[in-house]
Amino acid sequence: MILTETLAILKACLEKKLLTVLFQVMNTIHFGMRNIRKTLKDRMQYIRLHTPEYILEIEHLCSQESESQATQYDSIYYNGLLSNKAAINAAKNTLNMAKMVAEGKVQNGFANVRPPGHHATPHVPNGFCLYNNIAITAKYLLENKLTERILIVDYDVHHGQGTQRIFYETDQVLYFSIHRYEYGKFWPNLEESSFNHVGSGKGTGYNINVPLNQTGLTDYDYLSIILNVLLPVAYEGEMNITPAFYAHLIHMLGGLAGGKMLVVLEGGYFLPSLAEGALQTVKALLNDPSPPLEYHKNINSSVIDSINNVKVALRPYWKCFNQVDPISPITDIVRFDRFNYHVAVHRYFGVVPEPPFPTSGGNPLNSESLFSMHDSKVVYLRGKYNSLQNIVGYMENIHSAGHEPGPGLRIQEVQKRVQDIISKFIEYELLKELKPVEFHHLTHSADYLEMLWSSGPKPQPDLYWDTKSRKACRFSCAVLCQLALEIKRSSIAHGVGIVRPPGHHAKSNSGGGFCLVNNVAVSANYAIDCLGYKKVLIIDFDVHHGDGTQELTYSKDNVMYISLHRFDGGKFFPKDPAGNYMYVGEEKSAGYNLNVAFENAKMSDADYLYTWIKIVLPLAYSFNPDIIFVSAGFDAGIHDPLGHYNVHPETFGHLIQLVKSVAPVILALEGGYNHTTTSLGMVNCVKALLGHPLPFPTIGDVKREAALAMAQSISAIKQYWPIMEVNKKLDPVIRSQSDFDDATKQMSKIAITL
Repeated sequence: MILTETLAILKACLEKKLLTVLFQVMNTIHFGMRNIRKTLKDRMQYIRLHTPEYILEIEHLCSQESESQATQYDSIYYNGLLSNKAAINAAKNTLNMAKMVAEGKVQNGFANVRPPGHHATPHVPNGFCLYNNIAITAKYLLENKLTERILIVDYDVHHGQGTQRIFYETDQVLYFSIHRYEYGKFWPNLEESSFNHVGSGKGTGYNINVPLNQTGLTDYDYLSIILNVLLPVAYEGEMNITPAFYAHLIHMLGGLAGGKMLVVLEGGYFLPSLAEGALQTVKALLNDPSPPLEYHKNINSSVIDSINNVKVALRPYWKCFNQVDPISPITDIVRFDRFNYHVAVHRYFGVVPEPPFPTSGGNPLNSESLFSMHDSKVVYLRGKYNSLQNIVGYMENIHSAGHEPGPGLRIQEVQKRVQDIISKFIEYELLKELKPVEFHHLTHSADYLEMLWSSGPKPQPDLYWDTKSRKACRFSCAVLCQLALEIKRSSIAHGVGIVRPPGHHAKSNSGGGFCLVNNVAVSANYAIDCLGYKKVLIIDFDVHHGDGTQELTYSKDNVMYISLHRFDGGKFFPKDPAGNYMYVGEEKSAGYNLNVAFENAKMSDADYLYTWIKIVLPLAYSFNPDIIFVSAGFDAGIHDPLGHYNVHPETFGHLIQLVKSVAPVILALEGGYNHTTTSLGMVNCVKALLGHPLPFPTIGDVKREAALAMAQSISAIKQYWPIMEVNKKLDPVIRSQSDFDDATKQMSKIAITL
C-alpha cells in the first residue's frame, strides 16, 4: 500500500521528466512472477555489510515463519521468503541507484524501496528493518572508491540507531539524525540517541543527534534545526511536518557534493502524507520550485534547547560552532538569563526494551475521525501547492548601452560589465535555458517612472549623466517590474535582470555611487502597489551599503531590507552611519531593516556563507515574503578594485541556492567592477536558479570580525524575530540531570537559610 499510493502520485510528476531515475520496488508482484533462488554469493554482492551467518539467519527466520522466534527481535515481521527477497531487493536497488549517481550517470535519485533499513545493525534486525539499505550502500561506495565522504541525513521520526552504530567510529561518513526522543521515552528508547553521543575514535564529531523532546513540532521548528546545525556542519566538511518541508530541505542541500543526492524511503505510515512528501521530494530533485511552508512565528522552546545542546556537544570538533557561537561559562546553572544564555543538560528517562517483544498490537492505530482530520489537512495542503515548473525568466536592459561616461572620465560602471556577463552566459550555455521575457510598453508608463526624476543630477566623481541616461534608468526599472509581473502570472518561477546603471545608492532626492534611480526600490513598490504582492524581501550583498534602498524602505513593514556590507566604522563608501547594525527600522517597521556591518578585515567565503545561513535565511523564512529581490553586487568578489574582499564567484551561487526556496527570486545586477568575477558570480547565481550543480567553495576560518558582526546584528534584531532566539551564549560544559538537581537543592538550602 505504501509503495502503491506513493507511486500513483509520483507518476504524474515524472511522465515528462527523465532527469531523475525513480526505482520502483513492487516486491510482492515482482517475486510472485519469478521466484529465483539466488546463491549466498549473489546475495553477498549487495549486502556485504552483513555477515554471511546473519544473512543465512534472516533467510532461515523468514522461511520458518515462526512467531515465537520473532519475539526475540524488537518490532519485526515477515511472511515467508518473500520478505527476505524483498529486503535484499531493496538493498540492491538502493545500491544500484547510488552507483548511478556517484558515477555521474544521473544527477540525483529517489529509491522508493521497502522494507526500510536504518534500524538494522550488522547482526540484528530491528524496527521493520532486516538489512540496512543506506549503510550497505555507503559502505559499498567507500570501499569501491566511488566517493571519499558521505553525508547521511536521517529525518525519520525514529532514531536510526543501526546506521549510527555502523559508522560511529569513522570520519568518512557524517550521520545526522533528527528524531523524536522525549528523553528516551520514545522508541527505540536508547540513551545513545541523545545529543551527547557524537562518535568515537576517528569518528568523534561525525555523529550528530538532534533529539526532540516534545511532540507537535512544525516546519519552522525543523527548519531552525537545519539552519542552525545541519547546514553549517555540511558546508564545513509525532510531528506536524508538512510535505512541503522535504522539498525545502532537498533544495537547501542541493549545493553540496555537486548536487549528487540519493533519497531513500525509510519510515512513514500515514499514507496520504507519505505519498505527498515523496512527491514533493522528487519534484525538488527535479528542481521544481518549493511549495510554501506552513508559517509559524515562534520556535518551540524545547527545540531551541536541543539545538544549543548539539552546539555545545559539537563545539570542540567543528569550526562553524567554535568560531561563530560565543561561549560564556555559567556557575549558577539554576538561575541565569535563559533568553541570552544556555546550559546543556543531558537527561535520559527511558527504559531499553527487552525480549520477548510483542508481535502485534504494538503500534497505535488512528481512529476513523482522526484519520479523516489528517487526510483533510493533506488535501488542503495539496491545494496550496503550486505545480509551476522551474522556468527562469531573463531580461536585459537594452537601453543601458546609451548610458556611458563621456570622453576622459575614468569610471568603473560601464556597459562592458553587461556585455561580459552575456558572453559568460553564452560560454556556459545558460542563455538557451533562460526564458526571454518581452517588455510590454503599456505595463509601465513613462510617466510612472518619470515622476521620480525631473532633471539630470549635478556632476559628481561617482555619478555621470547624459540625455540617454534617462531612458536607461527607466528601462532598468521596467525590466525588474516586468519580471515581477511574469512571476505573478506564473509564467516564470524566478527572474534574472541584467540591468544598469545600478540603483541601491539612489535616495529619494539624490543619486550617488553610479546610481541614478533606485530600480530595486521602485520595483518593490510597484510589486506591492500594482501587482498585489503583500510582502517583499530585498537582500543586498553588494560590498557597499545600499543606503538609498534603506532610506526608501526604512519606514515600511511590508518590505524587509537585509544588507551585508563593508562598513569599517563608517569610513567605507557610502560612509553613512545608518549602515551600522543598530539601524533596524522605526516604529511599526522596527525589525524590518538589518545591516550586517563588517569591520576592518578582508571578508571571504566562510564569512559570507555562515552569515547567510545564521542570519539571512532565518529572517527570510520568518518574514515569509511573496517575492525576493536580490541586489546582486559582486564587488565583494575576489580581485574587485573597489571592494577588496575575497569572496569567490561560486559562493554567490550558493547564497542563491540556499534562499531560492523561500520565495521567487529576481536577481538585479548592482555593482561589481572586476568583469571576470562579476560575470562568473552572475553565472553561478543563474546556475543555482536553474538547478545546475555548483562548484563547492573553499571554506576557511570565520574571521573574528565577521563573528562579531553577526553577534551584533543578532542582538539588534533578536527581540523582533523569535526564530533568532536560538542564538545564545553557551556554557561549554555538558551537565547531567543530577548536576541540575544538586544545584537546585543547594539553591533551596540557601533560600531557607536566608
